[in-house]
Amino acid sequence: MIVSSGKTNVGLVRDRNEDSFSIDDSLGLYVVADGMGGHQAGDVASRVAVEMINKCFRQWAKEGVIEDRIFGYPDHSLTRTGNYVLSSIRLANRVVYELAMENEKCYGMGTTVAVLAVTPSMVIAANVGDSRIYMVRNGGIEQLSKDHTVVAEQIAMGMMTAEEASSTNLKHVLTKNLGSTEKVDADVFEVEFGSNDRFILCSDGLTDLVSEREILEATQGEDSPRRLCNQFMAKVLERGGHDNTTVISVFLTDDKGESPGLLKKARLFLADGLTRRKEKKKP
Repeated sequence: MIVSSGKTNVGLVRDRNEDSFSIDDSLGLYVVADGMGGHQAGDVASRVAVEMINKCFRQWAKEGVIEDRIFGYPDHSLTRTGNYVLSSIRLANRVVYELAMENEKCYGMGTTVAVLAVTPSMVIAANVGDSRIYMVRNGGIEQLSKDHTVVAEQIAMGMMTAEEASSTNLKHVLTKNLGSTEKVDADVFEVEFGSNDRFILCSDGLTDLVSEREILEATQGEDSPRRLCNQFMAKVLERGGHDNTTVISVFLTDDKGESPGLLKKARLFLADGLTRRKEKKKP
């Protein structure tokens, strides 16, 4: 069973919210897009991207379209659903790109995108740009997305340390986004999931102000996706809210809809009660 929630906020500095997101538990599809700040129509780019990804994925999944009939060439290393995600992002990019080229008011617009698709056997994570996807599992956190930024590339090449990256002005300079070029490919990661996995999708408004360790601790300590999203947003606003912020929380639960945290608390309560009963029986 999937339990999810999402929240977006313009922040305390920006005049408009250029982030968009969507949640569809029936499809198992979750999308976050961050319109390019400082460019015209960033909000249009993010909204169009989210709508196109949802429309394409829904149609292809409903019809069971084979990989060779979806937009662009298939990646045979991915599952069919993985190709649905990849191709829906490709098509969304093409639409955003053409809108930007045809409409003077939209010229230069672009957006990041992060997509999570949950299937009966695995989870597919895909992204373009620096909006992120995290998986919390067995007390640890893993970033399933790849940052497409100048800084991330320099760190990967050993040209910059993580400490230097935290203070550079280049950390938001993207090397890839939707809308800037006619063609773009997302990084796609497929992983088998466990019944108690939790996933966080977010724009950089969250990761700029909340550390990975804090994301892990908050996600482990909260049993409600809605309250978790509220908690993240409150923390961002407390720390200045300098950017638009969007976050989606996706919890995979057991068939009864109970989260692992609640089950653990229930077991501890029962164990404590049994222990006290035994102590009372002692002479």
